[in-house]
Amino acid sequence: MQKLKTIVLILLLCCLSNGYSQDSFFNDGENLKNKNEILAQVGTLKITAEEFLYSYEFGPAFPKRKENSKQTHLNYMINEKLLALDGYEKGLMEKETAKEIYKDIESDLAAEEMFNKVIVPEIKINDNEIEKVIEKKQSEYQLRWLYAKDLLQLENFVKNLKSGITFDTLFNSQLNDSILIDDRQLSSSLYNIYLNNPEFAQIIDTLKPGKISDPIHTDDGWYIIKIDNILKNMITSETDYAKLKSESINAITKSKMDALSDKYVKELFSSKNPIIKRDVFNVLRSYLGKFVLPSEKFSEWELDNKLDIALSNLGLKRGEKYTGLTLITSSDNNISLDEFLIWYRNREQYVKFLKNDLISFSKSLEDLVWLMVRDKLLTVKAYQDGYNKSEWVIKQAGWWKDKISYSIYRNELANSITLNSEEQRLLNEKKKSQSEILSEELSKKILHKILELKKKYKVTINEELLDKIKVSSENDKKAIEMYIVKRGNLIPRPAFPTIDVDWASWE
Repeated sequence: MQKLKTIVLILLLCCLSNGYSQDSFFNDGENLKNKNEILAQVGTLKITAEEFLYSYEFGPAFPKRKENSKQTHLNYMINEKLLALDGYEKGLMEKETAKEIYKDIESDLAAEEMFNKVIVPEIKINDNEIEKVIEKKQSEYQLRWLYAKDLLQLENFVKNLKSGITFDTLFNSQLNDSILIDDRQLSSSLYNIYLNNPEFAQIIDTLKPGKISDPIHTDDGWYIIKIDNILKNMITSETDYAKLKSESINAITKSKMDALSDKYVKELFSSKNPIIKRDVFNVLRSYLGKFVLPSEKFSEWELDNKLDIALSNLGLKRGEKYTGLTLITSSDNNISLDEFLIWYRNREQYVKFLKNDLISFSKSLEDLVWLMVRDKLLTVKAYQDGYNKSEWVIKQAGWWKDKISYSIYRNELANSITLNSEEQRLLNEKKKSQSEILSEELSKKILHKILELKKKYKVTINEELLDKIKVSSENDKKAIEMYIVKRGNLIPRPAFPTIDVDWASWE
């Protein structure tokens, strides 16, 4: 990457054990004692103190900023449960889309439980490893670099440096209106550099301030790096050290778990020996290409012709139904093209295909197919070993089922909105945007529906229990927004189901 500065820290929870274990909010004796108590009942649905606490802690910040934070959050949980109940009654969870999403999440929970039970116990950490990470976290590196997109430009940099032209002069010469100074410099802990670019970090780790690195070759060009300064952040208190140590342990656990997980998956692949059926893959490539590629590239790469060839090899013709085609064969299980398309449909918003040429597009699609195979193998293994029946998985799956029922019902309400003449006039006169009008209309629909459902379903709240629940941030006008996303799981999703941020518009 030309912009080595592009280092974005995203909190990835591949496994809750790495930072937010399922008991992390129940260290408080009162929370632990009450975790299974019923906080609220909405018709037949029950909200336990445990479900509330996870929803609150992993939820949006706007309730935390209110004077009565816990009550505010609980009220919106109740709203969602009411709509979920009506969704169940209308049979929304019987729709194929709902069943597919629920199955994906349940599978993800089971696979996560399997990793927690099989892999986490194998992780061993010693004091020496912890101290090394602490040292890297304390080391703040201030560095700059020269970037050459090709060998000719690199040779020019090297020649100038040998002739006595200073690094600073060459550094300033590469800056212009499109290349700013922050595109060529970075101030970060050595630990974060290791996280984001281990290759660079290993080289940087050997350099001393003022020294210039040998040329470093990467996929996008060449780099020559200079360390301007290394700052050591001294620990000032026992509390600071404890925090740093805890962060380091979590980081080492994450790293070791990733390595053990990779090993586990490789062994699973080796035992099952999955193989992609090339002609069916080519059918898939042409099919998806129609939707994800610009039309000119689809034509230039002759994907229509390639589709005809693949179909002919399979004994099929254009226009015939392709159901039942086997995309993957393995030692004990086959995966159909239809199964891949269902898997893809629930994840397409997270998928990015390479579209530079047909080879890179094909490779990115093949990588995606292998990712699907990984998910299927892990799901089968987790279910075979009964992890889908663990108490923790069943409990979370129930929370997610309510959330899915609510979300599908909410989408149906949104899709049922039509603009009246006055709203159309405001839109035409640009006094309001379409999204503003639709949002207002949806809020009205939801309000009327909730008022109607509160008459239909009995709602009770245990106010005494609500007061006893200890949360990390309450009635705090400066509460910050934090999104914790599980990427690297079978399906990208929030760590726990929580209330929609859209409820903030009701305040």
